[in-house]
Amino acid sequence: MRRKIFILIFLLMVCGLKISYAEFNLATGKTESLLINSDQEEGMGASAAATVDKQFKTIEDVDINERVKKILNKIVKVCDRRDLVYVIKVIDEKDINAVSLPGGYIYVFKGLIDKVKNDGQLASVIAHEVGHITARHSVKRIQAAYGAMLLQLGSMAAGGRVASGVGLALDSIFSEYSQQDEFEADELGFKYLTKAGYDAKDMLAFFEILQKENNKKIGLYNYFRTHPYIGMRISNIRAKMKGGMEFREYLNLTGEKS
Repeated sequence: MRRKIFILIFLLMVCGLKISYAEFNLATGKTESLLINSDQEEGMGASAAATVDKQFKTIEDVDINERVKKILNKIVKVCDRRDLVYVIKVIDEKDINAVSLPGGYIYVFKGLIDKVKNDGQLASVIAHEVGHITARHSVKRIQAAYGAMLLQLGSMAAGGRVASGVGLALDSIFSEYSQQDEFEADELGFKYLTKAGYDAKDMLAFFEILQKENNKKIGLYNYFRTHPYIGMRISNIRAKMKGGMEFREYLNLTGEKS
């Protein structure tokens, strides 16, 4: 029986490798191997977003929603991935945070909106989250988890992978990104922010506001938990503001495409 299970797991892993495909990502500037196509990603995001909507109360105020939608639309027009239908909602919580799901879904907490001083600072947050989406950071984390899931469960077919991906997307919404993911999202957010006509200094100003809030760490879903490395990110942005080396060179990353 154990031998049969092992063979089944092996065959599933092989099948999983066969359905992978290579795609050039405009945001990262790299050709990437993907198991999850755009349609599957959008399905995961939509299902996970529906669950988030049930678990959190979202703001219905017309002015607040129009404000964030207007900013998002300006960012999307200049981003590297415009095939998605981007959706943004405001969660009615005091926490200072913003998160994104696969497929173009972004959530901003009311506490963050209350803390920013202007639209430029809010746009820097939204641009950063769009950067996570265009670089497919959540999708890559879900894919990385598939191998372990296959070894543990052994009975997943293609549909099962997508359904389980919904759960992984939801589970990861409040987990921290890697250092490289954060820096890459900052790089992309910086580019989108300036291309959309906002002052890039607002990104630095927002991070400096966060730095002052660091000791407080109010709320369960605070920004420092989901988006670490604030100090290093401030240093990188300051270097860019001072006209130093190119951002991607400073971070030792690739991905900025004019």
